[in-house]
Amino acid sequence: MATVTIPLNAAPNQTVSFVMDNKRWLVTLNSRLGNLYASIENDRDGVIINNRICLNKTPLSKNLVFIDTDGNQDPFYTGLNSRFFLVYTNET
Repeated sequence: MATVTIPLNAAPNQTVSFVMDNKRWLVTLNSRLGNLYASIENDRDGVIINNRICLNKTPLSKNLVFIDTDGNQDPFYTGLNSRFFLVYTNET
């Protein structure tokens, strides 16, 4: 099993792209009403989720989850890549 941290910016709205398991992934994060929402797609399966709220240690998809390294809060954009990390795992 491989686990990789996806680099993010501490910005309220952003889109990141990366290749894992021979798929190109596209993750879009948006902040609304104090919450962070994610849309995820890849070039093989298409749209996986659309505008799902991001919660600590709750998988966004089979492969992606946010982890709070300093407690048990849900992620907010000012803590991205310092306190809150988006982690990809190819666990089956």
